Order: sequence, then C-alpha cells, then structure tokens
Amino acid sequence: MLKSSDYLDKSLRLCSSTMSRAELDEILATPGIYFASGHYLYPVSDGGRVGNHLNSLFIIEPIAAQDHLVDLIVSDMLRWIDREQIEFNLIFAPAQPAVQKIVHKLAERTGARQAFWEYKGSGWFGDKLVSGQVKPGDKALVVNGVSQQGRCVGDRLPSFVESLGGQAVAAAVFAKGTGPGVKAAEARYGSKLYSALEVDIKVQSPAECQICAGGGKKSLIPWTELRDQAES
Repeated sequence: MLKSSDYLDKSLRLCSSTMSRAELDEILATPGIYFASGHYLYPVSDGGRVGNHLNSLFIIEPIAAQDHLVDLIVSDMLRWIDREQIEFNLIFAPAQPAVQKIVHKLAERTGARQAFWEYKGSGWFGDKLVSGQVKPGDKALVVNGVSQQGRCVGDRLPSFVESLGGQAVAAAVFAKGTGPGVKAAEARYGSKLYSALEVDIKVQSPAECQICAGGGKKSLIPWTELRDQAES
C-alpha cells in the first residue's frame, strides 16, 4: 500500500492543485498499481514494433476497477476544467477498457461526445477510429489513464484527432512520467494539461537501456504480465 511518504520522496508527486492528499492516498492504496526500481517493457512487441525499457511502471487498471476511485479522478478533472475554462465538445481517448470507464463518467458529467481510437492489448495504438465520430471543427479533450512516456497525449492522440478534422485543445491523464515526451506535452499544453500524479519514470530504447548494459541483473518484465496479475 502506498502512502504520502512514498510520493514525498519525489518518486511519486502530487501535481494537481485541486486534488487533496487524502484523495490521492485513497487512490494510491490500490494494490498492484506502482512498480518501482525494476526493469519493465512497455509496450510489448507487436507486429514488428519493439517497446521501450522503463525503470518503473504505473498502471491504471486496478484503479479503474473501483467506481468510487474513478469518481475521485473525474471530479478532480472537472475542477481543473472549470478552473482553466476549457471548452470542448468531444472527449478523445484510446479504446483501453480502463480509460473508457473514466471517459464515460467524464462525458456523462460534461455532455461531451466520445470517440475512441484503436488500442491493442500490447499497449500500442492501432490505426483507426473504433467508436464515435470526430467531426470537422470538433474541439477535443484528449484523455488517457497513464502517460508513461508522454507521446500518447503530446503527439499520437492529438495527431489522430487532427487527421480526422478536429483540434486537440487540452489533455488529461491521471498519472504522467517524467521523460522527454512528457516534457514536450507540457510545453504543448501548459496549464491545459491535467495530471494528478507525476511518476519518476526513465524511458530508454532497448539499445540504450542502462539496466541491460549493467549486466541484466534485473529481468525484463513485460508490463502486460503485471497488468494481468492485477486484474486476476
């Protein structure tokens, strides 16, 4: 079980000014969400694509399995939306079941339409819209559960929206990493990027992985193995 002391050491950090530590502590008490000081593969290999190596991992599935925790997250996102006066008529997200639960509740409370991009169980995005519609001129709030590397909300999802004629006006994730992709997303959106939690995650390609170069003392664990354990 995680507690305040676990994120005050800067490996985990509360970065929402509207979520209380008590609320975050309740969410962090969920077993099987944070894996520190390890060697993790995310995403896993799929169709010739090879994932990166991470020194820590955060997953959203066990949190999304509890409705009251999803309510805490959505309520805080709504406070951020009100504060930043974000105007959107569409919520655009990957068709990851855990993320869809967050989006469904957020859509219920805002009246926005929903559209979902293809999501593979490996962690990779596909190449098509699988639900909903993006109309020319739509203003989209891009949502994901966790942005380990930052490219999902900083580049990939906004690019999909734009290719369909919409515009990504803001982005929201529950937890974000600390790598270059996250920094690029922060630069793109400024205060229009929501996250409740920042997780210290070092992302490297397999060829550049310092853990591998150090002799492979820590076995490489596919993130799907941890996700499946948490869901069982």
